[in-house]
Amino acid sequence: MSRPQKPDPDETVIPGSNHTPALAFAVIWVGIRAAVKAWMSLKGFTFSPKSGLVFDVDYLHEGLALFIELIRGSRDFKVDLPIYLIAVTCHTSIEIDDALRDGYERIARFSNQPLIGYWKDPAGRPYLDAVVPLQFISKNAAIREGKKHGQEYILAIWSDGSHEHSKTD
Repeated sequence: MSRPQKPDPDETVIPGSNHTPALAFAVIWVGIRAAVKAWMSLKGFTFSPKSGLVFDVDYLHEGLALFIELIRGSRDFKVDLPIYLIAVTCHTSIEIDDALRDGYERIARFSNQPLIGYWKDPAGRPYLDAVVPLQFISKNAAIREGKKHGQEYILAIWSDGSHEHSKTD
């Protein structure tokens, strides 16, 4: 379980060049537990089961590394659009349980890149959610998708590694 190296911003990124199927939840739950244990001091992170990396988008190079990993992993993503990370669960704990598994498996049916998001609310209470990376032409469409899943915020990551949290209401 590690954090990503600083990517070369001039390296060519080819969408879908690392496309592989999603991993089964039974394979990744140990990695999720290890990521939470190792990195729970962060205010939030995104865990990629495929690479085993933990991304903290507050660091520009980690946001860029996550963007590149997601572009390379999807045949449908475009480099010139932001990638929105939207939780499909409203999981109110950091337990690895059926609710988290169900969310992950729901994403895996239509995406080969389900992610796990760890975050803390303003009171410092931690949460763990199944997260889907999606692209939309408009931010409003992404916000509607976040609302559909009961989310208060969604996260957008741009091709330069910068990010923005957007309120859904």
